[in-house]
Amino acid sequence: MKQRLIVGGILAQLMVNPVSSTPVQTTEGAELYACTDTSSTGVPEAGITVCDATGTPALARRSESDNLQSRAGALVVSLEDDGVSAKAGLQPGDMLYRLGGVDVDTAEAAAEILSRIEARSDTIVNFLRDGRPYRVKLRRH
Repeated sequence: MKQRLIVGGILAQLMVNPVSSTPVQTTEGAELYACTDTSSTGVPEAGITVCDATGTPALARRSESDNLQSRAGALVVSLEDDGVSAKAGLQPGDMLYRLGGVDVDTAEAAAEILSRIEARSDTIVNFLRDGRPYRVKLRRH
């Protein structure tokens, strides 16, 4: 089932995962990342909710032919419109795998680092979007 969500003024097409009912971003009709269970972790300091996640079979099929990366990490489930993470450009469906120079492979590890974002320094967030690596800087305002 598809849903529409407006994040930071951008319309994102989402697919509801029938197992966990967790929305994840679709790419060419196939989910590339999915929550591994139904629980998620909110981080109010960063305005973000994440879940433990991994790549899907669709990502495995496309990884070599499309040169996509596959990593375990924390999947962005939702963002607060005025939160630090949304303002930095993160979107639902992004797979966070390194925060502040530290590799993370669970939502709990990501939440611990995201909760320590400060106003005095940038926290670099490395993530995958549609199997491609990106990074943004987070700073509490």
